Amino acid sequence: MIEEGAYADILLINGDPLKNIEVLLEPEENLLLIMKDGEVFKNIIE
Repeated sequence: MIEEGAYADILLINGDPLKNIEVLLEPEENLLLIMKDGEVFKNIIE
């Protein structure tokens, strides 16, 4: 669980890289959210 006010590193991936690592071959399309230390670096969630 992520608590409000907490710093977090988060990758939101369109797919399951544990079942199909190839989803990471197209990061522009499949990495929907990148957050490090609570700062958003990429967010293409619609």
